[in-house]
Amino acid sequence: MFDKKLLKKMFNFTTNKRKTIRRGVIGFVQSIPYQVLYQYIVFKVIDNYIPNKNIKIAVLLSSILILFVLLRLWLDIWMEIDRKVIYYDNDRQIKDKVFNSIQDADISELDKIQAGRLFNLTTSQSFESGQLFVWSGIGIFAVRLRTILITAIIMLFIDVQIALIVIAIFILSYIVLIPFYNKNMKIYKKLQSSIIDLQGKVNEYIDSYSTTKTLRLEEINLNDIKQMLEKSKKEMINSSKIIGLHTALFALLTFFAIIATLVIGGSKIALGIGTAATIMLIIDYINDTNNNMFSLLEHVHGFINRYNCFINILQITSIKKEYDEGDLELNKIDSIEFKNVVLSYDNKNIILDNINLKIDKPMTIAVVGKSGAGKTSLVNLIPRFYKLTNGQILINGIDYTRYKLTELRKNISYVFQDPVILDMSIKDNLICGMEKIKLDDVIEVCKSLGLHDKIEQFENKYDTIINAQTDLLSYGEKQLLSFARAILKDGGIVILDEVTSNLDLEFEQNVIKANKIILKDKISFVIAHRLNTIKEADLIIFIDNHHIAEMGTHEELVAKQGLYYELLSKRN
Repeated sequence: MFDKKLLKKMFNFTTNKRKTIRRGVIGFVQSIPYQVLYQYIVFKVIDNYIPNKNIKIAVLLSSILILFVLLRLWLDIWMEIDRKVIYYDNDRQIKDKVFNSIQDADISELDKIQAGRLFNLTTSQSFESGQLFVWSGIGIFAVRLRTILITAIIMLFIDVQIALIVIAIFILSYIVLIPFYNKNMKIYKKLQSSIIDLQGKVNEYIDSYSTTKTLRLEEINLNDIKQMLEKSKKEMINSSKIIGLHTALFALLTFFAIIATLVIGGSKIALGIGTAATIMLIIDYINDTNNNMFSLLEHVHGFINRYNCFINILQITSIKKEYDEGDLELNKIDSIEFKNVVLSYDNKNIILDNINLKIDKPMTIAVVGKSGAGKTSLVNLIPRFYKLTNGQILINGIDYTRYKLTELRKNISYVFQDPVILDMSIKDNLICGMEKIKLDDVIEVCKSLGLHDKIEQFENKYDTIINAQTDLLSYGEKQLLSFARAILKDGGIVILDEVTSNLDLEFEQNVIKANKIILKDKISFVIAHRLNTIKEADLIIFIDNHHIAEMGTHEELVAKQGLYYELLSKRN
């Protein structure tokens, strides 16, 4: 039912395995004295001391039992606190490993995973995984099975005949229920997958609610959610049916155990070889075993659920990492060259084919073409977001894979189509990852972009907390913040990915002004569709059918009256 190698890997996943073992051992041992003492005192008091009116010893033994109850209560409280400390720390460590794996992952691999699924892994699934052994595992082996085992041993001491029959019934119940565990494990896996997909979809719909409303997609989205809810409901009902049948069969077997005890015990009393206390204790043990078996059932189902969660965690932490074979430093970038570059994400469909281009600084290259032509894919090769299928990219005449990845990316400033705003202060947003940048530098850049006066109006000025959803800054001002960040980074290569597509004319003028600052003495790649952004470029490349179809200045390409000219004619 469970993969032993996976279980071992899961158990060693965090640094708390010794604490988990310690808690398991203490959990196994701590109530044994109480259980044995409880049964002994109850048996002696009922059968010997009360009938013989030896009240003093009965009171003394009862007092000792009360002390043990109080001691056990204190120990249970301590164990509960210790348990929570362990699984909260497990949760922290698992989240940390998942986040680091996402950070270090190959981008092409991350592209295959739904964002909502990643969110789910770093929240509920990591928390569930952290409880696999310290809660479900210990609950099964150190608590429930221990209690059942001790109870069985004590019953054998009280009455071997009745105990053997009762134990045989409970063993039979376990054998009968094994197929239910196996079937429920498969159902749990399907249920969990359905819930993850549902949470992922909901997360994506929430993130894109404005687009949903604009395009009137509410009905379509609701139908998608309803279908996924129906699927989850179906899996949940199937799981509940299995558990319900499981519980009913176990209750029936427990009933037979009680009947067998009453019949055999009653016969012995009638023959004068048995006592009422014996029957009472064994029935008490049966009920206790019954409760523990039901609790064991819950722990087993919980273990199955958390085991499946942990499998998902292991899958994401085992994701292919970004490979960096470079060992060279990169102080500045003077040139970049694409030599017979081919890109395919799946080794089947070609995205870019036979791209040849050599650029020396300073130069601004506008990349144009129809949607889906491969413009963004081309510029995403520069920071090595994706591995080349064939060909080479040379920086300063050297294959760029020979440079350390950190060295390469520190020399690249990237401004995306949508502004990237982190949930932190304006100042921290601008100097994020650049420790040497001072506040004076930040202020100077913001003044040049016309942002300083707006920021100064806020109560906390540059320490004002902002995020992508806040209305303190307009969309255009947030995009200018992205420009300010890129200017402060001062990378040798600048990439601007359709940064004016969502801006009004006023902010477009501010961006054009920012362009003159950020692109000065740099190699820059500008993906754009607005004419006033394109025509000032030193070189325009038109990508069509996966390759560079035309190349030249604005005037040269207009005079040629080819694909570029046709594109401009449509936009005008």
